[in-house]
Amino acid sequence: MGDSLDRLFQEWHQLGGAVLLAEIGPRVPSRSPEKVIAESTARCRESGRLTWVVLDWLIQHIEEIDEETLIRETEKSGDLSVLGVLSEAAHRRRPHPKFERIMAACSPHAELEPFFHRVARSQLALRLTREKALDLFRRWNYLCSGLRYLDGAA
Repeated sequence: MGDSLDRLFQEWHQLGGAVLLAEIGPRVPSRSPEKVIAESTARCRESGRLTWVVLDWLIQHIEEIDEETLIRETEKSGDLSVLGVLSEAAHRRRPHPKFERIMAACSPHAELEPFFHRVARSQLALRLTREKALDLFRRWNYLCSGLRYLDGAA
């Protein structure tokens, strides 16, 4: 895991995210949740762990988010299709009008592909993901079967 991912986990820890750290590093400069979420959307496809941390935080803290700022920051430094996935997943667990407005501002990924990069590197994982891909991800032009609890099976 790169330094920027480690820094993101430190920032999520500072924001009260449910992240376990091997050690708490020197205090990283505080940024707004909107900026941390935006940057995280650019990295979630590399890390299932980061995806879960962001999703959990969104579910618990949506009231704190300024959705216009989040969308603007994500346009600058993130991925709107990933923000759409996360917002829809969070909305399924905890419906909130902010999630709906965020989803409305997001567009699906340009082409259908695995959500997690590691899945694309394994023929077996790719085949299984295609066979059991969740509709939530398909709507955003991704293939993923790893968030089954979001379909109400929790």
